Amino acid sequence: MEKPVLAAVNGIAAGAGVSFALAADLRVCARSACFKLAFVGIGLVPDGAAARALVQQVGLARASELCLLGETVSAEDALRMGLVNRVVDDALLAATARELALRLAALPPRALALTKRALNHACTATLDEQLEYEAYLQATAGRTADHREGVAAFLDKRAPRFTGQ
Repeated sequence: MEKPVLAAVNGIAAGAGVSFALAADLRVCARSACFKLAFVGIGLVPDGAAARALVQQVGLARASELCLLGETVSAEDALRMGLVNRVVDDALLAATARELALRLAALPPRALALTKRALNHACTATLDEQLEYEAYLQATAGRTADHREGVAAFLDKRAPRFTGQ
């Protein structure tokens, strides 16, 4: 999906709940939230691409620990290991998620989509492949009206008004 996906995690994300959270581009969670890869405890394996996402987010050693032991991870530990982007007080979760969503909505949609492509490609590309792909994406982004608007706004010292063109 080319649009940024934001997950706001409140409470316990267990099993497939962790898979859903990992599918998001950005994850913010309440301080009381926790995560548990509970699959092994019921004789199953991680699904929903959780294993792939975990290895990419936290590395093989930590992903192995989370999946093989099925231990509960606090919000603060999830932040330390790179599983989530932000931890906020429970009462601020909705407002923080809304603020992040509004910030994303104000950005140029095409640039966000191309950035997501670059990030996803980087997961499996060699350095040469990534450099070539980024050059292609940059040339594509450089031809958009949003790029022209962003440069004009910078030069005019004003906030840009992106249209998605």
